[in-house]
Amino acid sequence: MRQLFDKARAGDITTVNRFLPVLVFVVVTAIGLGMSFSIYRTSDLTRQAKFEIVASDAADRLTNRLYQHMSLLEATKSFFEATGGQVTRAAFKTYVAGLDTEDRYDGIQGIGFARVVRAGNEATAEAMIADNYGTDVRIWPAETDQKYRAAIVMLEPDDERNHAAIGYDMYSEQSRREAMAKAFATDTVQATGPVRLVQEITPGKQTGFLIYMPFRVDNPAPDADGLPFGGFIYAPFRTGDLYEAVMGKRPVLPVALKAYDKDVSDFPLYISPDFETSLKKSGLDTKREIEIAGRIWVLEMTPDAAFEKTQFDVTPFVVGSVALLLAVALAMAAQWQLKALAAAREVQRVTEKSLQERDLMLQEMKHRIKNSIARVLAMARQTAHHSEDLPQFMESYSARLQAMSTAQDVLTRSHWQRADLKELLSKELAQVFGGDESNFEVYGPEAELDEKATQACSLTFHELATNALKYGGMANEGVRLVVSWSFSGFGDERVLKLTWNEQGETPVEKPSRKGFGTRLIDANIIGELNGSIERHYEENGLRVEISFPHPEEQHSRKSRWRRRSRLRRSAAAARDKAGK
Repeated sequence: MRQLFDKARAGDITTVNRFLPVLVFVVVTAIGLGMSFSIYRTSDLTRQAKFEIVASDAADRLTNRLYQHMSLLEATKSFFEATGGQVTRAAFKTYVAGLDTEDRYDGIQGIGFARVVRAGNEATAEAMIADNYGTDVRIWPAETDQKYRAAIVMLEPDDERNHAAIGYDMYSEQSRREAMAKAFATDTVQATGPVRLVQEITPGKQTGFLIYMPFRVDNPAPDADGLPFGGFIYAPFRTGDLYEAVMGKRPVLPVALKAYDKDVSDFPLYISPDFETSLKKSGLDTKREIEIAGRIWVLEMTPDAAFEKTQFDVTPFVVGSVALLLAVALAMAAQWQLKALAAAREVQRVTEKSLQERDLMLQEMKHRIKNSIARVLAMARQTAHHSEDLPQFMESYSARLQAMSTAQDVLTRSHWQRADLKELLSKELAQVFGGDESNFEVYGPEAELDEKATQACSLTFHELATNALKYGGMANEGVRLVVSWSFSGFGDERVLKLTWNEQGETPVEKPSRKGFGTRLIDANIIGELNGSIERHYEENGLRVEISFPHPEEQHSRKSRWRRRSRLRRSAAAARDKAGK
């Protein structure tokens, strides 16, 4: 950046104007975006850490709730053991009602007892159902390929769903059978994989699972089939109800969840309705594995909309926006500063140029004044030498001074650059002939004369017009003057040819000697302009042919300005060199 400002001081404003504002904008924007990204990254890490805590809390809640339910099964087993397994339905109903499972332990579908009997001895279990419910219910399904049956003989609370499960042989279904066999073999509580509960008789069906606790009576009297009294205290669960009960507990956890058994991953236990949408929006997820009664559950969790709303941090976007605005402001400020610097340098340049032009103008004025004085003195001496008396001198001298004045006037109006030939010629003829344009005519292509040619032609035209008036009879009727010009050649070889034609009725004789006017004309055309002049004395008047170099130039102001600028710089350099 310092190099760019050094360039600015050196005058390379164009390069600085192009790159410095862009560089300022890019640097400030990069810094701002870097800060925004850093803040965003920190915020995102904080968000992830908070969600990990929320996810762990959700897994702990679910585990704790299931252990509470398993403790209910432990208590129920103790209740059965206290009575030696002789629990009536009325006592069991009162016991379960006291537990208040629908309010205090919501999420559990109920608590029941399944009596184990040999296949073919279904009557023992059916008799227990009849004693408990006063109805004849057959064990179902009616056919089985297993040696044993595990029929539901009690299930409370006795609502519509649970009542539909009475008499169901849970040992007939593989997942239930495997859990019961493991529980009986290890004498521990065991859960099934995901199953469809037989209680699902309503349209809104949910995936479920069951937890079994084995129960056996020590030294019991065998039944009619010789099998000791025993069975399973169990609890069925609807996973949707269980999840809502756990996650709906205050404070509500903002988590969308997908739960499945690790060994049965293609049969989800539960999926939150907004799980896929939340996962897609947040892009954040985590997993937890929990052990539930001998089974491993996998919990895939993602934050829901409520979590994202509370964790949304606007700080990175504010910082980024402020940085962008600051970058724009600084870039504009840099641009304005550079423009101000460029303007200051332009003012300095114009001021220096004006001083140079003023100095050059003074030098040119001195030179012009000296030349004009020298020319005036020369004309005065020559005019006095050829004048017979003072009135004649005053008349001739005044006319020649007026011709010079006319040339000066034309040049002054063109800012001392170039004079139009037609304008100069018309003014001189009008001055001599009294403004009557009826007896003279001028025509030709556009032609511009420089200062030297203007002065020389002005005096030449004055002398020719004065001689025409005195000796050519221009004051008489029938005499007419026609002046025309044209160009020949190109570039540096270009020549201006002018014809002065006095047309009358009487012949013109060649003078015996050259007067001052003739010598003045020759000095201007031949000496000043390096041209030529030929005089033809004819029977019907005088014809003068003048030609001098007139190099072809570009007439645009831009070209003239560049030419004058080069001359001024050269003059200034010469003065500086002379001053040193």
